[in-house]
Amino acid sequence: MFIIGMTGGIGSGKSEALKIFESLNIKVIDLDKISKEITETNHQAIEEIKLVFGNVFDKDNRLDRKRLREIIFSDKTQKINLEKILHPKILKEVKGKLDMLSNEPYIVIDIPLLFETSHYTNLISRSLVIDCEVTSQIERVKKRDGINTSIIQSIIDQQIDRSSRIEKGDDVVLNDGSIEKLTESIKTLHQKYLNLVAVK
Repeated sequence: MFIIGMTGGIGSGKSEALKIFESLNIKVIDLDKISKEITETNHQAIEEIKLVFGNVFDKDNRLDRKRLREIIFSDKTQKINLEKILHPKILKEVKGKLDMLSNEPYIVIDIPLLFETSHYTNLISRSLVIDCEVTSQIERVKKRDGINTSIIQSIIDQQIDRSSRIEKGDDVVLNDGSIEKLTESIKTLHQKYLNLVAVK
């Protein structure tokens, strides 16, 4: 199975890239979406988060994501604690989805922390980095999530630095322009991946 591990810093445009792959009839797996799913239901993860983090839920027992994000990005130990709860569960879900997609030409998995952890290194065939300037990241996240610059900067600081991410990527797309430009870049990669699969 040919698997593309897509990554990039917060606000780099990974979600838009995923949508473009989907429009080309490529199956995608979004780790952020899986993470949300397992913290929105009566999943075991909810009880584990309560044990470790205490009151990060509203009166309807819904996870206060903004509050939790503030906690984990102001305390690295707490970030590690959350990852210990979520990562094994996310990986299990990913492997289950891959089993059902074994006949696809190739699959794209959006893995925000691809280079920060070793969980997915053995799963993927190639890595794809969606890249942009740090100033663009900050502006996009402020507009999207309404959080202040200092929290966004602390998130960026806890991710691998931009130059290291680019260096590690097999393919790099600079997303500093229009959605049309990003679409053209992804379409070019799509053809490249189909060619690589055909050669295998």
